[in-house]
Amino acid sequence: MFRPSFPLHFVFILGYRCNLACTHCSSNADSGGSLGYSTSEARAILRQMAEIGVVDVAFSGGEPLLRRDLEDLIRSARDEGMSTGTSTNGYAMTERRARSLKAAGLDRLQVSLDGTREAHERVRGNGSFDRAVTAIRRGLQAGLRTHICFTAMRSNAHLLPSMIDIALELGVDGFNLSQFVPTGRGTSVEALAPRTAKRLLQTWLDAKVQFPALHLTAHSSGLAALSPAAEHCRGGCQAGISIGCITPAGDVTPCVMFPLSLGNLKDRPLAEIWATSPTVRALKSRKVKGACGTCAHRIQCGGCRAGAWALTGDMMAEDPSCWLISDTPFDAKGNNVGETACRT
Repeated sequence: MFRPSFPLHFVFILGYRCNLACTHCSSNADSGGSLGYSTSEARAILRQMAEIGVVDVAFSGGEPLLRRDLEDLIRSARDEGMSTGTSTNGYAMTERRARSLKAAGLDRLQVSLDGTREAHERVRGNGSFDRAVTAIRRGLQAGLRTHICFTAMRSNAHLLPSMIDIALELGVDGFNLSQFVPTGRGTSVEALAPRTAKRLLQTWLDAKVQFPALHLTAHSSGLAALSPAAEHCRGGCQAGISIGCITPAGDVTPCVMFPLSLGNLKDRPLAEIWATSPTVRALKSRKVKGACGTCAHRIQCGGCRAGAWALTGDMMAEDPSCWLISDTPFDAKGNNVGETACRT
């Protein structure tokens, strides 16, 4: 398994200010959220990322497009040798802003679209669907590499085929299937049943074969169990290994869905925090517990560490969302107490 000394990719949460208050938001962002870092503070953190060899940074929030200095930060990151991405709910994406982001050198734009109109607006609010679709079209028209991000939840997972159809109709450059983790404002109510997750990932794998021109990516555990030889299954969960996250409070975390602080940039530099973190060492070891620890797909998958932590309080526990172990009970620490399919 690939284990770089420092992450190659960071999600940089600039602030928690957002014009929406989506029901599944991992950041608890809303209109009263903090604007976060000043421009100079954010630039200093970007320099620290570059110093440890980060090659890609995704500016997140909140709603990143509410910041007037986003283009300046994109330029700063590129000057430091990093590629850049950002995400949006679409409301602030005017034609002028799309051109401005393109001129700044943004490498990719990700627009959240969590279902067809009714499903999307159930979690994001009335009018949000048209805003997102318009933002996608404006991004494409400006020449931005534009992706759809679909977070699969209990209420919308069945819409994946429809969402792929929408992606094809709009002509986007990519489609990302994002795993729901019950953190922030999200709760376990929207967590997928394990067998539903299996059907969802099989649909996604079938779509990759059927639509090779559409760049389909997935941030989800369990793919290795369905397609162990596939290139996209290599390495499994990368939280604390090749990816990391920085919050508006200065906390360094293993991934954007995993709000466990490794240390704070107000106290120590990024390089020191990462290099000395026992949490990072544990995640790199892949010494996971229960069924995940004895599973044939331990290296290729390893289970979602953010999900294990969110649902059991133990980041090394077996992944409660995995269908291979879903019919077997586990205790409060995530230790499997019965026989499972992935032990056979």
